[in-house]
Amino acid sequence: MTDSSKNRLFQHATLASLLGGLYEGSTTFKELLTHGDLGIGTLDSLDGELVILDGVAYQIRANGEAYRMKETDTTPYAMVTFFEADFGFDVNQLTTKEALEARIAPLTQGPNLFYTVKMTGNFRIVHTRTLQKQSRPFLPLMEISDDQRTYTLEYITGTIVGFWSPTYLQGVYVPGYHLHFIDDLRKVGGHVFDYEILEGRIEISQQTGIEIELPQNTDYSKSNLENPEIADQIESIEKDG
Repeated sequence: MTDSSKNRLFQHATLASLLGGLYEGSTTFKELLTHGDLGIGTLDSLDGELVILDGVAYQIRANGEAYRMKETDTTPYAMVTFFEADFGFDVNQLTTKEALEARIAPLTQGPNLFYTVKMTGNFRIVHTRTLQKQSRPFLPLMEISDDQRTYTLEYITGTIVGFWSPTYLQGVYVPGYHLHFIDDLRKVGGHVFDYEILEGRIEISQQTGIEIELPQNTDYSKSNLENPEIADQIESIEKDG
């Protein structure tokens, strides 16, 4: 990694491709991890949630348990960066998701840029969810959004990682915060839809550039990914937890 590659967001595929049901893995983790050491995403056939931390990729399956990925495993959608914090602060008392986001906002340069978020500490509660593995023929994401499991993880130490993406690029990126969790023992985790932190360290980096790699397969090139209802669908999926 060079200094010029730090805090540059790399994304494989688009949110629109997931909403359209394109779940087949289209890049390997060997390739993906050349672009970053921290990130999130999903797995081949939508088989759970992806967390990348310290250069290691973990799958959070539908049972909520974490498994280390192999180099040859694949993903249809992922976001990664070589993370180096621009600023950070400590949390020393119980803080809700809403309160923490309100504290972060004035420290950034505004909502039109991309940011990476890393929260390490003790959490009073983390509400997570994972989707179950899908089989062909794949249905659009809205039609399987109920096919998920939710978990309540209480008094747990771990890391929440993810990204803030601007709303004007919805369809390419998940607008707002998109966060995943994994515990310190690398045993459990999932997509985060709510949390409360007791104490810990919050680190933020502004992304200096973005790169999108499009899948090179027939499904992606031939599918109709135009979706006039994409804003409503994103909001519905994010609130399903």
